[in-house]
Amino acid sequence: MRYVRLDEYLLGKAGVTKDLQKDWNWIRYQIGGKRFAAVCLKGNDEPYYIT
Repeated sequence: MRYVRLDEYLLGKAGVTKDLQKDWNWIRYQIGGKRFAAVCLKGNDEPYYIT
């Protein structure tokens, strides 16, 4: 993943989980089932947008 520092930072926070939404090709970061950040991936799984 290109945004390793972001990934490490977010996962270092208490209660944060990460999963892949295959339909939209997003990596989602959640706390208690509520999304607070996402990394959108291109077709070749390269990140292109962070929200």
